[in-house]
Amino acid sequence: MQNSFSSKEEMDDNAVLELPRVIEPISSHDKKNKENSFAFWSGLFVDELRKRNKCSSVFPSSMILSACFLIIFAIGYLRLFETQPVDKRSIETLDDIGSHMAILTRVINAIFLQNALINGSIFMNDVMADTFGVPNGSLFDSIDKVSVRRPINLIKTMDLLSNQSTTTVDEAMHKLNGRAMGNGSTVSFAEIEEFNSSKRHTQIRSIATSIKDMQRDLAELTSPKSSMTADEASSFLGALIYFSTSSLKQLKKIHGEVAAVGDSLYRLRLFLSEMECLKKSFKSLEPSVTLLGSWLNSSNNKATKTQLDAFNNLFSPINSVFSPSQVLIGLPNKSKDLEMLDKDFENNWLKEMLNKGSSLNELKVALLPICDISSELASVEEGWTKPKKMLYFEIVQQTLMTIRNVDKLYPKRLLKSFSRAKANFTQLDPADKFGASETDKLKNLINSTTALEDVKNDLSFLLNSIFTDLNESEANSYFSEHANLNDKDKVEQLRNSPLTNKYRQMFDSANVKIQELESKLDKFRDFHSAVLKFKPFVDGVIDVSTSIDSMIKAVANYVNVLKLFSPYTADQLKEIEQLGAILWLARDKLIKSLILDINLRKEIRLADGANRLKSFSSAREITFQLAFSQKTLALYQRPDLHQLINNFVNNGTKLAQKIETLSTIERQSIGSGWNNFFSISPLMVTLSSEIKTLTSNISNEKVDFKSFGNSLSILDKVKVPPLDFAMMFSTLDDLKSTDIGQSPEIVDTENCLQQLLDLQYAAIPRNSTLLITDAQVFFKQFFEKPSDSDSDRLWLWILLVIVTVIILFIIVFSFWGIKIHRRSSKNKCEKGDSKVNDEECRKNMPSEQKVKKEKEKEPQPPRTPGSAIGLQ
Repeated sequence: MQNSFSSKEEMDDNAVLELPRVIEPISSHDKKNKENSFAFWSGLFVDELRKRNKCSSVFPSSMILSACFLIIFAIGYLRLFETQPVDKRSIETLDDIGSHMAILTRVINAIFLQNALINGSIFMNDVMADTFGVPNGSLFDSIDKVSVRRPINLIKTMDLLSNQSTTTVDEAMHKLNGRAMGNGSTVSFAEIEEFNSSKRHTQIRSIATSIKDMQRDLAELTSPKSSMTADEASSFLGALIYFSTSSLKQLKKIHGEVAAVGDSLYRLRLFLSEMECLKKSFKSLEPSVTLLGSWLNSSNNKATKTQLDAFNNLFSPINSVFSPSQVLIGLPNKSKDLEMLDKDFENNWLKEMLNKGSSLNELKVALLPICDISSELASVEEGWTKPKKMLYFEIVQQTLMTIRNVDKLYPKRLLKSFSRAKANFTQLDPADKFGASETDKLKNLINSTTALEDVKNDLSFLLNSIFTDLNESEANSYFSEHANLNDKDKVEQLRNSPLTNKYRQMFDSANVKIQELESKLDKFRDFHSAVLKFKPFVDGVIDVSTSIDSMIKAVANYVNVLKLFSPYTADQLKEIEQLGAILWLARDKLIKSLILDINLRKEIRLADGANRLKSFSSAREITFQLAFSQKTLALYQRPDLHQLINNFVNNGTKLAQKIETLSTIERQSIGSGWNNFFSISPLMVTLSSEIKTLTSNISNEKVDFKSFGNSLSILDKVKVPPLDFAMMFSTLDDLKSTDIGQSPEIVDTENCLQQLLDLQYAAIPRNSTLLITDAQVFFKQFFEKPSDSDSDRLWLWILLVIVTVIILFIIVFSFWGIKIHRRSSKNKCEKGDSKVNDEECRKNMPSEQKVKKEKEKEPQPPRTPGSAIGLQ
């Protein structure tokens, strides 16, 4: 029976074990009573088991619910702390980096600008000034119609003065400069006056007669039928000796005197030409005296010079890289860059950089006030385009350089000397005394010297061509050889002497030429007499000649001053007329910017999110660093950069060599701006080589500030030599007023320097820590607020907390219920409650009692007699 029961309840051992103790009789009843008792308690067990099943079903349901909550918790935990996917490495070219840098620089510059405007560190006046490209808006304070008009008038005056050194004056001065250098003529009338044309005319005729007689004697002597006697031969020899010793010398003297007259007339003619040049120069330069005098004697010169210096600062393209006035340094195109910000906020790279790919609308809204000023800046830029500004700068530079160069020559003193020389010349000019007609007659006379030239040429031909071989020693030898011969031999030997034939040919030719000369003597005598009539006039000319050198020097010095005035181009003169209107418009804009400043501050205060931008305290420093890097990279990417550096090195070296040829005084005047160029030159060559080695592609893990900072670090690999651009430009300006001022190397080097100006930005060390830390932290904090993704994460956190609380509650409740149930069952067991099954009571018993109870449940063997006393 026991076995069958156990077998029947095999599928639910736990239920059988937990039967109440009452179903296992302890007393020794008979078998029937046991069966009846079993039947009764079996029904009770079944009922109790059903009840227990109902109660215990609560706990499996709770466990299922807890498992579901655990699954939800696990999913939420994995979703909350899921790892971000690793970004793929991206490849950027230098062009990409430059484009991205320009976008980021515009955004951060806008933030800095808006923050500075709201905190009062800058004003719209400063923004307008930077739009004009000037270091300080106060430079416009001195601008008014009068102050602007003075420099404009001076520039026009200088252009008129530059036209005074024209070709006419230059040609005249070419002759005068020759005289000033010691190549001029000395006027003298003494040779003309001392020459006695009548006397010399008689002497020439006498010599002509002697030549004719000598030619006749020689013809008779050499004739085969000659009847010359020994006395006639001796007379011939005496005449030959006299001619060679006396007549020939007299002929040479006459030739010298005639040549002296011709030379005097030539010098007179040359001097009259110099006087004419001087007179033309005085007349040509007369307008300039009024112009130059009006400028030099003006009481406003100092104010005009001050205004030109202000213009120079206004239009100068060379600003200090550390100038605090460069509030738009990251917006080089001013209004156009501000307009581009609207598109920049939609740029995918910028979104990824600042907000992990999410929208930048909040930043866009916060910066709306500063973006809206683009229209105001655009109206300012209309008259201040870079080409126009450069044109005005060149005009002002040219004017200031002219003033500096003119001042070095002490122009007032030279103008005074010129005016005094002109007055002296007018007073001494013989034309004013004798009239222009007399001057013209003398000029015509001395320009028509044919009669003089004919006589001089014939005399020269006689002496240098015919009688060139007739000398006194030869004649004496000829005479000695034949003079002591007897009469018979004398004539014969003279006839057969080689010298006789030579002399015959000589005097034959001389006779022909002397007859020609005689025919010209009358004209020469008339010419000479005519010249003598102009002696009073020539004396006046001689008076001028004593002081003409000082006059020419005064004119030459004055012309040198005028040559310092370079003409302005047609475009420059056209634009200079618009300068006043442009400056007045700019000043008006600056005044109105005060009102704009107030309105803009109000808009910034009302802009949503603008207040959160204030925490970006390093925006200015980062803007400058990014702008410097942007300018550096743009310079390094210029296709003509290496050729530009090469030209700069070559021209600079040539210029340095020419500077060494200057005088000590000139080298001291230009300073030391070019002294170390020989050491800079190889560094520039190295710079070009390092730029060529820059990598063209850069790999980054992801788009963030750290990767971007690493990309910019390639610029630090290029070592830029220290170049003092301001000093070099100043030195070049000073060189223009030296002896090498017109050297092409100065212009070429200056052009190269202008194009290499951005090297001063490349030389500035960059602090990438600011970009990686400050900027990254700011933008992370700016966009860290309840956005869509943050809201999801927040609700997920809340849900996980609720689920955790529910699970803990269920667990605690379950254990608490079990504990209460066991305690209740134990109490009932102890009280012997019949409704409590034996198994529940057994579970609550101590272990010793459980063992004892189990033993009682085992079936007892039937008793036999004697068992009570242990006899069995």
